[in-house]
Amino acid sequence: MADEEFWKDVPEDVLEELREIEEEIEAEIKGRGGRRKRRYPSSRDIAEAVREAALQARGMDPQDFPQLVREILEAKGFYTGLVNDRRIWRTYETLVRRRVIPDTLGVVDAW
Repeated sequence: MADEEFWKDVPEDVLEELREIEEEIEAEIKGRGGRRKRRYPSSRDIAEAVREAALQARGMDPQDFPQLVREILEAKGFYTGLVNDRRIWRTYETLVRRRVIPDTLGVVDAW
């Protein structure tokens, strides 16, 4: 009820301008497919996903590991189009060498 009283006092030309702006915003959202842009994962986000994937990776073929990491990141709402295999493996190796995670895939050489 209070909304109706407020809009009653707004001049018609202002209401028309608000309608036009609203239509422009809706058209812009439709042009983007109606979705918001997903953000890129940070190094920390990738490290967390690698850690989660390593826990699930026992007995997994190492070739499938990067895809599992990407799926975990996508489930968290990140855009993974620019996350390449090399970055995932570099993160995995770093975490293994720092003894944050065990080498469940057996791909890191002992030093």
